[in-house]
Amino acid sequence: MTSLRLLMMLTTTLLTAAWPLQSPGQDFSIRLERLEQLASSDSQAAILQRIENLQASLDEATPREHARFTLLKARAAAREMRMESAIALLKKLLDRRNELDRDLELSALNLATNVLVVNDRFETGFDYFRQALELADVVDAPEMRAQTFIVAAGFHSRIGEHGIALEYANQAMQEVERGSAPRVHCAALELRARAEQALNRPDEAIADFRKAIGVCESASDKVFSSAARIGLAQILRVRGKPAEAELSLREALDQLSSRGISELELEARYRLADLLLDRDGRVEARSLLAPTMEWIDSPGGRAIRAEALRVHARLASLESDREAVYRHTRRAVELDRRHAQRIRQMRFTLLMSAHDDSARARELELLRSRNALAELDREGRRQEELALTYGGFGAAIAGLLLITLLIKAAHDRAQFQKLSQHDGLTGLLNHTRFFELAQQSFQRARQNAIPFSLIVADIDLFKQVNDEYGHLVGDSVLARVGARLRSAFGSDAIIGRLGGEEFGVALLDCDIDSAVARIEHLRATLNRQRADDEEPAVTMSFGVAELAREPTLDVLYAHADQALYDAKDAGRNRVVTVARIDLSGAGMLT
Repeated sequence: MTSLRLLMMLTTTLLTAAWPLQSPGQDFSIRLERLEQLASSDSQAAILQRIENLQASLDEATPREHARFTLLKARAAAREMRMESAIALLKKLLDRRNELDRDLELSALNLATNVLVVNDRFETGFDYFRQALELADVVDAPEMRAQTFIVAAGFHSRIGEHGIALEYANQAMQEVERGSAPRVHCAALELRARAEQALNRPDEAIADFRKAIGVCESASDKVFSSAARIGLAQILRVRGKPAEAELSLREALDQLSSRGISELELEARYRLADLLLDRDGRVEARSLLAPTMEWIDSPGGRAIRAEALRVHARLASLESDREAVYRHTRRAVELDRRHAQRIRQMRFTLLMSAHDDSARARELELLRSRNALAELDREGRRQEELALTYGGFGAAIAGLLLITLLIKAAHDRAQFQKLSQHDGLTGLLNHTRFFELAQQSFQRARQNAIPFSLIVADIDLFKQVNDEYGHLVGDSVLARVGARLRSAFGSDAIIGRLGGEEFGVALLDCDIDSAVARIEHLRATLNRQRADDEEPAVTMSFGVAELAREPTLDVLYAHADQALYDAKDAGRNRVVTVARIDLSGAGMLT
């Protein structure tokens, strides 16, 4: 699901069932409430007209109603892709957040996060995201907390962390019951089904998509119910049930045709057209695709537009239009490249943020350990006082006991420190600690004019390993790669697991040629002495960049990450380096 689609869907998540239209003579608060409720079921044009009508009576609003109205305007602007207008409204609202009730502040943070990320302002967006997660802990409104978890689920799903996305979706569902907040429950179900689908759990995904359709229909939420029907159709088609898949897509199209949400309708149309082409339904497929080119040319999710272009290319191929096949395919490849680049940037920014729950849990454990040690220190002072007061054998025993406890506490503290900095599966540094140490080495290299190389590596086709052999074997492969990385690069290297199947290596006082030599040693030993004969051999792709004039580690990482993308795009199982002299040029294949 693209960030744009998530935004379009979440702008109405917290609204309840549709009410009759407001009339000018009604109280402002009643008209505002009805307008909020209509936003999930009415057309965009009608919503904008009602906002304009209500604007004339804004002087009747209380401060809370004024904030709600501003949120409503920001949502409407975002759905129309008037992002600068939406950002300006939200910034104005958050600039006076001290005057807002906490539930409205959280709602503004959630919406601002989505709008900024859609607008590629990742750093500011994720800063708001962290604030929203912190605020969610103290907001006494389960549906608001659930919305924050839904945002988290959507983001983690976007960067391929589907297991974490599933956890957040479950958290959202635990916050609300179907009867108390049906639209939130509906959104959480749909996102959970998406995560299950990505994790290759089709039976669970089908069940949740069907549940989501029922819950969303009962809540009159056509947006999420349509998205659930589209997701369900994908699985049904893979399972060899084209008739059921076609019915699900047609029902989604019927719901979307009057809503004016081109992003979802685009997906429903190209998926249905692709399905029809399986049985040579070219006439209807052409009709379905006819209006989509205008949407493809408009701003929006690149991955969806690339897939739509491939269906256009398929139709052109069946009609022997080679020029159109080439044109559509070439454009789809470019959109895929830009989409992958955006997701890598989004993933890096999110991984660098401080909101990782597992890291926070380990930090809490470390804090508890420190508190225990402080208590022991206080106990030590009391024992010293006893020794001075009473002296003798009893104080000596107490002293020995204290020493034992202090030694144990120091050991526990060291263990907690290690847990908070290392990946539990591979034993490598976790992403937070890796970038902390890499940043220190980067600064040292810049200050002392010594070489510094950064490697970003990825296991090729790792999803296929998980799909074919199962996650236990996948975990074993990750552990093996971690061990081989340590062996190849040695104790002087900074080595970390950046997330999923991606790894990073930072090398101080090591030029790019030496870095490549170490990589080649790793590639030669990667599949030796596997723990289990059934464990699959794997290959890896590498992107390497050496410090030249980059002002920050982020820039150097972006160069190495682009080189990794080029390695994968060139066929995988290779090393691509970025020349030190010309960082703006193409990567050099080695």
